[in-house]
Amino acid sequence: MNPAALIVSGLAFLGRHATTMMAVGVFSGLAFPGVTIHLQPWLTEMVWVLMFVSMVHIDWADVAGHIRRPFLLGTALVWMLAATPVLTWLLVKDTGLSPGLIVAVVLTAASCPLMSTPAVGMVIGLDGAFLLLVLIAETFLVPLTLPVVSSTLVDIPLSTLDLMGRLAALVVSTFVAAVVVQRIVGRARIDGWQQPLHGVSVVLLVGFAAGLMAGVPQAFRENPDHVIFVTVLSFAVYAGLQLAGAGAFVVIGRVLGRDWDRVKVLSASFASGNRNLAILIAVLLPAIDPDTMLYFMVGQFPIYLMPAVWRQLAKRLLPA
Repeated sequence: MNPAALIVSGLAFLGRHATTMMAVGVFSGLAFPGVTIHLQPWLTEMVWVLMFVSMVHIDWADVAGHIRRPFLLGTALVWMLAATPVLTWLLVKDTGLSPGLIVAVVLTAASCPLMSTPAVGMVIGLDGAFLLLVLIAETFLVPLTLPVVSSTLVDIPLSTLDLMGRLAALVVSTFVAAVVVQRIVGRARIDGWQQPLHGVSVVLLVGFAAGLMAGVPQAFRENPDHVIFVTVLSFAVYAGLQLAGAGAFVVIGRVLGRDWDRVKVLSASFASGNRNLAILIAVLLPAIDPDTMLYFMVGQFPIYLMPAVWRQLAKRLLPA
């Protein structure tokens, strides 16, 4: 087997076992912090390629279909960008959490979905086109909503124009690149590369997490009880946002007579908890509270471990 075929075969294997490989790979940043810290300068590039791979997968006719039926999309936008940060702030403001952790939890609930959300969602069996549309819409809107939430609820001012410019450049450049590749390569060939492309996403996701979590071992040595507590908190926030999202979308759909099937409801609830912490790090640096940064680091655990749970859930709840 030639080297190129071997690489494709390896990527296809990773793609077929994506959720398991993500769960295993997230610990690489803990096992080899001296190595993975060198990945940190490349985090932005990894995010770009992840977004590009997600867009290359997408059938734009499916996206157009969601745009023609925008009520679920609008509900998801209002829920994720307005309702969840306010509800989360009401829940945590008097709990005794440190100010840094309150900032982390509230801003997590106000952030847009992870750039990898469509790619991971498709691996799980969710609606990738809808997840991509939610991601794009919220990525453009979050520079407007996040500063309002940040200054109003946790008293931290953020720059709107700078964030908007960077996110717009990311979305536009990956969209153009994906459309060009789809036109040149063709839909049928891209569909045939589905598993290797999922494998590319796995490699990038693991590299991103490893680079971001390189500081966790040192924090654990200094205060293990606190690191464990913040890790448990991150799982609670991740799962809580998704469970609340599922409940909200089911109730809203029934009250308003909307026929949202399980795939759409589960896709929307998955996005509800799968929030982008890297954007928050970027806008808060360099004056970021140590507890806030610790939450964002260990917050990678639920992001990388819970898709394996979601995969099993999807097998039980979704049609084959």
